[in-house]
Amino acid sequence: MEHSFAISENLYTAMHKCTRCGQCAYGNQNAGFSSLCPMQIKGKFFSFSAGGMMQLARSLYEGKAPFSESVRNILYLCTTCGACEINCGVIEGQVDLFTLVKKELVNKGVPLLEAHRMVVDNTVDKKAPYGGRLPERCEWLPREKRQKPASKPEVFYYVGCVSSYRETDIPNAFVNILSKLGIPFAIDDQEWCCGAPLYFAGHEKEAREFAIHNVEVIEKSGAHAAVFTCPTCALMFKKYYPEWIKREPQFGVLHSTEYLDRLSEQGRLKLNVSLDSEVVTYHDPCHLGRGQGIYDAPRKILQSIKGVRYKEANRNRENSFCCGGGGLLPTGFPTIADELALERALEMKNTGAHVFISACPACKENLKIAAKKVKGRTRVFDLTELVSEALGS
Repeated sequence: MEHSFAISENLYTAMHKCTRCGQCAYGNQNAGFSSLCPMQIKGKFFSFSAGGMMQLARSLYEGKAPFSESVRNILYLCTTCGACEINCGVIEGQVDLFTLVKKELVNKGVPLLEAHRMVVDNTVDKKAPYGGRLPERCEWLPREKRQKPASKPEVFYYVGCVSSYRETDIPNAFVNILSKLGIPFAIDDQEWCCGAPLYFAGHEKEAREFAIHNVEVIEKSGAHAAVFTCPTCALMFKKYYPEWIKREPQFGVLHSTEYLDRLSEQGRLKLNVSLDSEVVTYHDPCHLGRGQGIYDAPRKILQSIKGVRYKEANRNRENSFCCGGGGLLPTGFPTIADELALERALEMKNTGAHVFISACPACKENLKIAAKKVKGRTRVFDLTELVSEALGS
């Protein structure tokens, strides 16, 4: 049988092992087996699930179905949340398989949605996915805090696009933490997008070029570790960059919650300032929790802050529900992304919390939109912002 595209042995096996049981769309007993797959919740039918897309990928691979805009419209409803990979129990690599099919759609000449085409064009041209005139990448940093990079930085802070241009309170908070703790660090305005928008739009070749550039920039700084406040950026560096650059980077990769937890264990991070007594709940970012297995670190930090009264959302940890902010969904299907964020915000509000915390700039951005539609005063912060405040002046 002639096949329409090349595929690795692992993904080939995954594609053929799917039995269409549907478990990929649901959480485990800890979440009452509630639905977790955002695209199936919105699409209603099995086709709009990881199992359905597995069958679709197999049909495309075997030449039984054509590559088309209809296929594209299903694939881009996936938020890349990874719930299917956690809950299947038999196979893995679903998100990578779906991304491979996106790449084949591009290779076969199926056009991207206009909104996604603009993201790709902007990322290639401006090294960030946003349109219009962009400020300098480090313009978020107040002039009084701008300084010559440390000659021997302990860490390189990779800021990411969302934090550099939209959620600038996050990098300001993290730089404030590093400065208060006396940790020498480096930031570079030659940082480019991590390449995730390109990769998840099927443009892996271009994403590889971004990987080579970013690794060179960080290695040039001499830092032994790169720290990220964006889970998606950290995931790209951990999972894809070594394959793309054909070697391991000469630095460690840590999400900010991992790094802050390490500082706390070393006795270097002491949160002595008590915040106003608030009921707080935490949203697990998909690319931090399911993507990297980081669940405990953010909770340990959050619960060490004086004044915080912590409440867990019903769907949490590996059963966390996606806020709708991933996989290019907000760009291509903003209404669906907003509806998913509202569902998550209502669930978080049911804990009695008035403060929503996450550890991802994209999650914060999407949850802020939803929080405005929830009754009662609700605020949304990144964990770094609370830590910065708890350190005091």
